[in-house]
Amino acid sequence: MLQPSHRGIYEFLWSEHKYPVMAASLKAFQGMASRLGKRPQLLALLRKIAEYTFSERDENYNALLNAYLHVKDKATRQERHEIIETLLQNEELAAAMIYGLANKYDEISLAGCRLFFPSEYAIFKFWDAREKPGLWLCFGPMQLHLSPQEVFNRVSIETGLPADQLMLLLRNLRQGLAPDEFMALPEQTVKVLFQNNMVAFPGRKKAWLHPRLPMHLIDASQPAQPRQTDFLSTAALTLEKIWDTAEYLPEHIASLPEFSHFCDFYRPEQHPEVEWHKDFNAEEAWEFLAHLFLHRWQADNGQIDAAAEEEESGAGVGMETADKEIDPEEGEHGDDETCD
Repeated sequence: MLQPSHRGIYEFLWSEHKYPVMAASLKAFQGMASRLGKRPQLLALLRKIAEYTFSERDENYNALLNAYLHVKDKATRQERHEIIETLLQNEELAAAMIYGLANKYDEISLAGCRLFFPSEYAIFKFWDAREKPGLWLCFGPMQLHLSPQEVFNRVSIETGLPADQLMLLLRNLRQGLAPDEFMALPEQTVKVLFQNNMVAFPGRKKAWLHPRLPMHLIDASQPAQPRQTDFLSTAALTLEKIWDTAEYLPEHIASLPEFSHFCDFYRPEQHPEVEWHKDFNAEEAWEFLAHLFLHRWQADNGQIDAAAEEEESGAGVGMETADKEIDPEEGEHGDDETCD
C-alpha cells in the first residue's frame, strides 16, 4: 500500500530516533522538533536523522539515562542499582540491560527505540502494531506499508530460508539469542533481518525480535510467494534498495537518485520478492518519483500551500489516500526527556 506523505508517520519515525539524535548532540535533539512544526520539512527530517545516526555519540550516557527512566518504576531495587552501576562503567552492557528490562516488563515505549538497534540499518523504516500492523517505509514524499506476511515472505525469499525455518528463527529471537549464536547465522540472513528492522541488538550482547512484529499475523505453513504489486510500488521498493545498499546513507536519503542509478536497481533480478511484470517501465517509474520529490520539496519550502498539497494527496498519481489520524505517541516514548 503506497500513500502520499502524512506527518503522523514521520512523527512516529522521529519518536524512535530521538534518543540516538540526543546521543549525538543535545542541541541537535532540541532543534529537530522544528522539522515537524507548522510546515513539516520531511526531507530535511530524514536527512538530519541519517546524519546524526552516523555521527559520534558523545552524549550516549545522557540518552541511555533517559531511556532507563522508562523502565525505572517497573524495575526492582536490585535491577535499578545494577543498571546505574553498569551505566557508569559500561554503556554497551547498560543498553543491553535496559532493553532486556523493557522486554521483561513489556515497556512498549522502548520497543523500537533506535538506541538498541544497529544504527546503520532501516533508518527510514519502522514497525507499527496498531491499526495497520506491519512495516512502514518512509521516503519523504510518500510511504509504503508492507503487511507482516509480505515482510516475512520477502525475508524468506531473500535469505533462502524456508518458511518453517524462518518462523522457528523468529520464535527463538522472541526469547532472545546469545550474540555468538545470532552472529553464527549466515551473513545474508543477519543483513536482511536488520534491513527489515526485525532485530534489536543492544550493546551487541543479545539479539531480540522486534516486540512490535506480530507473529500471529504470519502464516508459515506455505512456501513464501513473491509480492503482487504495481510499477509504482515497485518504484518505491527500488528506492528502498538503493538506500539500503548505499555506502553512506546520508548522501542518498531524501533525494531522487540519478536516472541511470535508478535503472540499475529497477530490474527483476534486484527484486526476487516481487512478481515482476514485463510492462514495468523504468522511465515512467522514475518520472513518478521525480514528480513526488519535486512536490515534497516545494511543500517543505513553502512554495505550495496546504490546500494545494492536500489536493495532490495521491489520487492523481496512483496512490491511496493517507491515513488521517495517526498518533505518534501511542505506544512510543513521548517528549518528557530530561536533558540535564
